[in-house]
Amino acid sequence: MALGNQLRELADAFSELVAQHVRLARMELKEDARFVGVRVGLIAALAPLILVGYCFLCIALALTLRRWMGEELAFMTVGVLNLLIGGVGIAVVGKQLSGHKVMNATVVELESSTAVVLPHAEKRPSMKVGS
Repeated sequence: MALGNQLRELADAFSELVAQHVRLARMELKEDARFVGVRVGLIAALAPLILVGYCFLCIALALTLRRWMGEELAFMTVGVLNLLIGGVGIAVVGKQLSGHKVMNATVVELESSTAVVLPHAEKRPSMKVGS
């Protein structure tokens, strides 16, 4: 009968461990969604301001440059400059988003729990979530 009690306790403990992992995953997913959502919202809110201001700045720069070069070349130069600045800005924000590990703590906890519960299990390469 002692073996039955131990098996029941083991099953209860394992069930609680799985439930805790699910709670951790939900909390971490909620935090990750908030992190990404706030940054995307900020980008969306600031984009119109940047667009209007940048348009005026570009027109002024192109009109100034046409004093030293042709009008077409002045506007093309400003256009290329816009592409470079915009590309670098988007790359920086994209790197911030891609560098954020989604559910990292959950994966680490799950791997450590698996190592404790199943110490002799075959080691598999760890999954990278959100990379």
